[in-house]
Order: sequence, then C-alpha cells, then structure tokens
Amino acid sequence: MMRTDLVVPARLVSDLQMPPLSVTTGGTDVQWVEIPTCHWWFMRRPAQRLPLDPRSARRARRYLRLEPWSSLARLVVLLVWTTVNAFNPSPPSRTIALVVWLALIVSSIPYVNGVLPRQLPYRTAAGDLRVPEVPMKVAKQWVELNPGVVPAGEPAPRPRSRRWYATLSTVLLISAIVLLTVLANDGREDSGLVWLGVPVLFVIGVATALKTLPPGYIGFEHGDS
Repeated sequence: MMRTDLVVPARLVSDLQMPPLSVTTGGTDVQWVEIPTCHWWFMRRPAQRLPLDPRSARRARRYLRLEPWSSLARLVVLLVWTTVNAFNPSPPSRTIALVVWLALIVSSIPYVNGVLPRQLPYRTAAGDLRVPEVPMKVAKQWVELNPGVVPAGEPAPRPRSRRWYATLSTVLLISAIVLLTVLANDGREDSGLVWLGVPVLFVIGVATALKTLPPGYIGFEHGDS
C-alpha cells in the first residue's frame, strides 16, 4: 500500500476535517481515538483525534491506559533490583532473577501492554502537525477537505545533525565494549542487571548510528497496523 506523510499547517489544526477512513489501513470501519502528540507519559500530553481501524484502536487505548503505570512499575522493579544487588552480599537466586526479567519482558509486549500506531501525529519545529505513513487514498481526501494540507514529498528530517548521532553512537559502542571487557575480567560473579547493560548499550549504539543515514534511506515494507 502506498503511503505518505501529511503536513497540516498550524493555523489549520483546530479546524481540521477528516474523512471517516482509517489512517492505519484506509478502511471504512473506524474508531476515533485521541492520540497524544507528545510521547512523554509524565508530561501533560496534547492529543489529536484520529480514525483508526478497530484493532489499532484497541491496542492504542490499552497502551494509553496501561503504559504510564507499566513504565512506573518497571522503573520501581529496576530500582529495587539494583538496590538489592548493591547492598545484599548474597545475590538473589537465578529463579527470582528469571521471574523478574520475564515480568519486565512480558509487560513490554505490544499484545499485552498495547501499542500506538505508526501514524503518531507530532508537532514540527514550525508548529505544524505531521501525520506519518497515511495511505495515499486517505491522504488525498484529507487534502481535498482541507486546502493547505499537503502530502510531504520527503521523510521528516532528523532533529539533530549527523555529527551528533555519530558521536553519540561511538560513545555508546565504546562503552559497551569497555563494560564487556571489565565484566569478563573482574574475576567475580556480577549481577545480571550489569551484564544486561552490554547488549542494551550496543543495540542503542547501532540504532543511533543508523540515524546518520538520510531519513528513509533504509526502507522496510510495513504491513497494516
């Protein structure tokens, strides 16, 4: 399915008219959901009402209902785990560690915790509203109903420079290598939480390095949300 980003000028956002077509699949069976345009759960989040297909709507509502509490619970568990490992000379059993990590992983699965659609609206630096990956046929109707709304010809630019991403990715990858070297040679049994830092730093470093490429350079064929 051909898709495009839609850019709604700031002056048109309050009076925006939308056709009853899903921005996720292009179908006519829609449910309207208030999708936040700010993705920090601990901040007051302005929202934009969007038509979604029923499955995406259910997942989005579940995410919006559960995610603030799930994130807080994961943070508390990690803090408690870190404290126990720091002050308890005898580390928790492998069974307890496995249960904790499985709980954290399960709580992050979209099927359990819900997920927001790829069509997350957000404000650009100019104050315009941008809705990514809208089906082309839906985008055409948005443009017809709202003169001034335009399909974006290019992917959204990165918020920071290529040098910034290159520097950060280098720091993260070097940190992962250094941490792995220290843990492998310190001669003691370290906490699984500390070992987890190695793949986390590596994955984030690689993901950051990929952002040095132009937006849209690496394309993947997406299915419908």
